[in-house]
Amino acid sequence: MKKLILSSLVLFTALFSKAQSGNNQISVAAEVGIPTGDFAEGFNTGFGGSVKGLYGVGNSGQITFTTGYTTYKAKGNTSDYSASFNIIPFLAGFRLLMNGFYIEPQAGYGIYAASVKIMGEKASSSEGAFTYAGGIGYANNKIDIGVRYQGATQDGDSFGLIGIHLGYNFSASPANKK
Repeated sequence: MKKLILSSLVLFTALFSKAQSGNNQISVAAEVGIPTGDFAEGFNTGFGGSVKGLYGVGNSGQITFTTGYTTYKAKGNTSDYSASFNIIPFLAGFRLLMNGFYIEPQAGYGIYAASVKIMGEKASSSEGAFTYAGGIGYANNKIDIGVRYQGATQDGDSFGLIGIHLGYNFSASPANKK
């Protein structure tokens, strides 16, 4: 896990270390995840956040790298029983920009962690899985509003969700020198 996070930070830094002709940005967003399919049967809407690096490629595209954290509480939690499910994605993608609107397919790896507390006893586990997503949205130099479908399959279980995010974009492009 530590190696994966370190590798992600190195990749993120390398992507933004050189000036490019496109629009380089860093986006920080609040996330809401609405479980779908089998995942929706056991868990409520999740909440979290994400950080996305956007590396400009020309005037109409950006290579993206996204990571974040979203937590979901189980349905039926009581004082004797509680469970939660957490997702940490590491997704690479390409954002195609069209007059402020965009489409963005992504693929990568996700860490899926569950924790359960029954009568004071705690247990937890986590595993990784191939993760994919496809999103649409609207972005300008400051605001990013989008919706995506994200899915993964792990040991025969599928985890699907509709993610909604509201983000703020920071410019990562160096200032133009005259």
